[in-house]
Amino acid sequence: MNKVRKIVAGSVLGIICPSGHPKALDEVNKFCDLLISHGYKYKLGKSVTAVEGYLAGSDTLRAKDLMDMFLDDEVDGILCYKGGYGAQRMLPYIDFEVLKKHPKLLVGFSDVTVLLNTLYQFSNMPTVHGEMGVCMQNYEEFTFNHFFEMLKNGFINPLVNPTLPLNVINEGICEGVVVGGNLSLIYALMGTPYEIDLNDKILFIEEVNEAPYAVDRMLSSLSLSGKLNRLKGIICGYFTGCESSSDQTVNELLEHYFKPLNIPFVTNFQSGHNKPFINLPIGLNVRLDTYKKSVTVLESLYQD
Repeated sequence: MNKVRKIVAGSVLGIICPSGHPKALDEVNKFCDLLISHGYKYKLGKSVTAVEGYLAGSDTLRAKDLMDMFLDDEVDGILCYKGGYGAQRMLPYIDFEVLKKHPKLLVGFSDVTVLLNTLYQFSNMPTVHGEMGVCMQNYEEFTFNHFFEMLKNGFINPLVNPTLPLNVINEGICEGVVVGGNLSLIYALMGTPYEIDLNDKILFIEEVNEAPYAVDRMLSSLSLSGKLNRLKGIICGYFTGCESSSDQTVNELLEHYFKPLNIPFVTNFQSGHNKPFINLPIGLNVRLDTYKKSVTVLESLYQD
């Protein structure tokens, strides 16, 4: 495993938009000011100001922006300003073998799920399912503290819900590498060369603004693929805006597909499209302990 370069006071953080473009550059500037106030410098990628339809520039521009940030020795880590749609369109233009030689922190969530997992799988580096600049316009104490603590020190154990209780469906303790993120993107990568490897992994999933029937369709495909039978554990985060007048709730659907697997399985883990937001590693070993209702990161994110 290629551990990533440590972020310290004065580190330069590259900011990119691998999916949709920002609606207002003033908001990007506010996020940059926030980074400065915490002792960091920043470098804006070309994708931050590029526009092509609903994307932050062409597929090749966004891919080159990502590559350039990894290859730029002045940049210590990379933050995705926002998600949206489009990151998977970049994948054919990313040289993962080259990136493997330049391991750096990449933080984001939602559509960035495709980059978090492919960088782990093909470049052998951990990434962070973490908060993004566009979501930090409104201050929330835990979210802000957890984000900047993670940048400074990596993960401080244990990872425990700050407000809502963790909902335990299947009791147990398991250890394994965390993969996953947004369910729609996990589903979208199935059957492609970039499909997420679930063998002996702990799967984390979250979602936003999908009706229960759509969540059902995606979970059904995962189930029919046989991949769920290879998991060690399951952590479900926020499913924001996914309820409807349907007779079936998302929680009932999650239980329908995951409970029969008889592996440790929890819901309501506070990560995803809501606040407070727990940053979670992708590509690192963790211990899911349902008795302690916690996730413990078992290896370091940063290089010694």
